[in-house]
Amino acid sequence: MLERRVPQEGRMPVGFLLIGLYKLATAVLAVVLAVGLARVYRGDARASLEQLTRLVGLDPENSFVHPLLLRLAELGREQIRVVLAGLAGYAALHVVEGIGILRGKRWGEFLIVLASMSLLPVEVWEIARRGGPVRIAALIVNAGIVVYLIGRLGREGGVFRSTRSMIRGQSGSEPRNVRP
Repeated sequence: MLERRVPQEGRMPVGFLLIGLYKLATAVLAVVLAVGLARVYRGDARASLEQLTRLVGLDPENSFVHPLLLRLAELGREQIRVVLAGLAGYAALHVVEGIGILRGKRWGEFLIVLASMSLLPVEVWEIARRGGPVRIAALIVNAGIVVYLIGRLGREGGVFRSTRSMIRGQSGSEPRNVRP
């Protein structure tokens, strides 16, 4: 059931490649953010955040940026540790998901489906609470990934393995794309 995926034409589906690269890119962004936050909170957080904001070309007095900077500057050491641990966990999960799907592992697909589905209710709740285009885009991307992977799992056997293949005598350890 958790064998390696071997596409019939010998190459990885484009969807898998895109999802894998997306997962690895978000892992890298999470690590960069964690390192940046760790550096910012070693000294004067407010001054460091303002300097970082200017460095990326934003106005620290902007009506959107300023309240965000104030909230970040007020975080205590323990809250920062929790945020850093969350970012590390997020990055680790996305690295495992990305490598799993890029290597054609069925468990990579299952892991992505489970992790993405578990976050969909939270994303819907956040949209209902505060809305915003970024939250809506995240929901659309994650829901699209889930639908795509569940569709592939359903077509190729996966958890929804057809009774026809069981009747033909295919065991779970045989590749799914081999026809008797």
